[in-house]
Amino acid sequence: SSGINAEYGVNKKLAQRLRELNFWKDEVQSQLQAVDKEIETLLKYKGSLENSLESTEHPQSVTTSCLTYRQGREAIDMVQDDVENNLLKEVEVIEGVRSVLVRTLEQTVEQIRRLRSAKYFLQKDVADKNAAISIDNSCHTLNNKDTDINLYEGVTQDLASSVMPADWSNYSDSNIKKAECEKQASVTLRSVISGVIEQTRNDLLTQCRHVDLALKKRVEECSNAKERLTGHLEKVEVEIENMEGNISKLKAAIEEKLAPLKVAHTRLAQRSQRPNIELTRDPAQYQLVNEVKLIESSISALESQLEASEASLKGLIRNQIDLKEDIRIKTKSLHIDKVLCQDLRATVDYSHY
Repeated sequence: SSGINAEYGVNKKLAQRLRELNFWKDEVQSQLQAVDKEIETLLKYKGSLENSLESTEHPQSVTTSCLTYRQGREAIDMVQDDVENNLLKEVEVIEGVRSVLVRTLEQTVEQIRRLRSAKYFLQKDVADKNAAISIDNSCHTLNNKDTDINLYEGVTQDLASSVMPADWSNYSDSNIKKAECEKQASVTLRSVISGVIEQTRNDLLTQCRHVDLALKKRVEECSNAKERLTGHLEKVEVEIENMEGNISKLKAAIEEKLAPLKVAHTRLAQRSQRPNIELTRDPAQYQLVNEVKLIESSISALESQLEASEASLKGLIRNQIDLKEDIRIKTKSLHIDKVLCQDLRATVDYSHY
């Protein structure tokens, strides 16, 4: 009778123990599922960070290429303008964004490691609880009629590695609390990640818009300047044509005066051969001398005009050369900013950031 009572007491205690084991196993199991879910969620956030980081690579190379292309501008156009300043600022912004993303990614990798560590201890606890449940279940069902019961030596001695019941429940409770702590840290970090991605995307978009606006303005200015220069050049070329026509007319007018001058000179030369008393200063002589003076004076005035016109033509030609050079410089700058930079910048896309 006392043996039956003792066995009943043990069975009662084993049943109680099984209830405790199952309670803690369920608690640990529940936390394990929550940690697993959090790891899965945080991994998605890590993917978003990696994607954001990758999304900065193309814009970074575009900005660097634009700065390099613009080194090809020449003379008066080789200035540190608004576009240049904004491109340099964009380099800074992208580098700043990348370092923030890298830092946040490192924190995320560390948090995933900590969650996996917590998961490992929870899994180990569940496995140990399952083994204990299996053993105590087997003990709970044993009775006197079972064939696999036996006598064992030294089984009543205290086990050296055994723990106190309070330590036992504290162990699972501690694992759950540590896991909960890491889970909360992960939730906080996810909120930080969302903020970082949002803020860095805004910073990149804002600076990108600043560069694009400065570039658009610069292209318009350059285009207008080129138009003005082209208009000026057309006027200068018309003036050159007119001046060349004028020079031709002056040369022809001088040429026209030479024949009458030669006639007057020849008459005077011949009349100087008159003999003795016939060599008189008669009215014809006076008229011829006056005619020569008049023609020579007229030729002299025409030659002065010709000299002035040729000097003007030289000035116009110099102006034409300068204008053509300025137009060439502007055309090159336009090609750099419009074709090379604007077209390349059109490929920058932060929509998947």
